[in-house]
Amino acid sequence: MKTIHSLATIFLLLLLLSSNTNGNNNDDYTIAPDNKSLLVALGCFWCAEQTFEQYAPGVIEAVSGYAGSNGNSNPTYRNHPGHYEVILIEYDPTKTSFKLLVEYAFRNLDPFDTRGQFCDKGSSYLPAIFYANEEERLVVEDVRGEVLATYPSWDVTTMAVPIVERPTFWKAEEYHQNYYIKKPGNYGYYKKACGRTARLKDVWGEEVYYCYHDLELSCLINGTIFNEEGVEVDAVVNVKNAPEEVVGLMPQWAIMVVSLVAVVLVCGL
Repeated sequence: MKTIHSLATIFLLLLLLSSNTNGNNNDDYTIAPDNKSLLVALGCFWCAEQTFEQYAPGVIEAVSGYAGSNGNSNPTYRNHPGHYEVILIEYDPTKTSFKLLVEYAFRNLDPFDTRGQFCDKGSSYLPAIFYANEEERLVVEDVRGEVLATYPSWDVTTMAVPIVERPTFWKAEEYHQNYYIKKPGNYGYYKKACGRTARLKDVWGEEVYYCYHDLELSCLINGTIFNEEGVEVDAVVNVKNAPEEVVGLMPQWAIMVVSLVAVVLVCGL
């Protein structure tokens, strides 16, 4: 009986270890059993969420949240010292790969901003790519190396994108989730005013920007990518079928103010 009990204990330990090869068992979000996840910090999580859900192949869900090894427990938008604003990307490994999603992450950040990202400044807006195990760390380093090879004038010592061991993920408040879908006008206004698109084009080049933000997947040969097992598969994006982003002329609150002023003026006349 002792032998059977010992074998059962070993089996359970192995099972627990294997279940933590991707992600963190303490995460405030549970992915589906056959899916995997990636954690990245790209500045404002609204924009990061929209980018991956609409344009990155094989993404099932991008969840806005907070993460930081020195952060407080149960962080909130008003109280998250020591945390990055992050997104947890749940993906189907049969339809994409960790490496490809890391490539998308790099092309959606400003690697030279040491104070934040775009118009958002402060430690919580700094960029970072997180790894859950040694295999993932090596993949992230390989992608960074490929970036430096593509842009030979860049220097790794001036790239403000740390590769960090993955901490616990805490899900952000519900009003932050899918903000680009819930408030398309407000979101479009913020993104344009923040200068995110313009800066990404300036850093990476306009052609590269469109390749990583294209619902038609025109830069992919035959519209295919290689999944986690190295199998060539059709690229699938925008699983939520969200409409093309709207470039808002002004936020909703401003529209309401202008409307009220117009009503007052008309009534006054």
